[in-house]
Amino acid sequence: MAFLDPLDAAQKRKRYWIGAGSVLATTIIMTMFLIESQWGYAKPDPVIIYAQSWKADRSREDAIADAKATKAAREAKLAQARAYIATLQGKAREDAQKQYDDYVAGGGFKKDIPYVAAQPSVEAIVRVPAPAEPPIE
Repeated sequence: MAFLDPLDAAQKRKRYWIGAGSVLATTIIMTMFLIESQWGYAKPDPVIIYAQSWKADRSREDAIADAKATKAAREAKLAQARAYIATLQGKAREDAQKQYDDYVAGGGFKKDIPYVAAQPSVEAIVRVPAPAEPPIE
């Protein structure tokens, strides 16, 4: 019955075609990933815009009062930042003042972007010993 088996050469040829096809498919997929990572065929991330919500029966006076309260809160935060900057000295003060000026010039206080005054760098790490554990009874 050996005459019914396909020739070894035909089997090898078939295996080579299957192997070449799998290598080609893998190469095409990897090339597509490389092209996509370089030039970005994916859609850009959507821009999410948040809006504040109010009751439907909100009056004009309520809106004006809310705007005044928001402005006062912003001014209080900026005043607090200016007071903190006044306590600094030397290069730390210059850096904090530049950061504050850039924030104000960029309109951050109008966009509700939080401002965090530059904190002074930590001079040393203080290690506190752990409290003694009670004896095990």
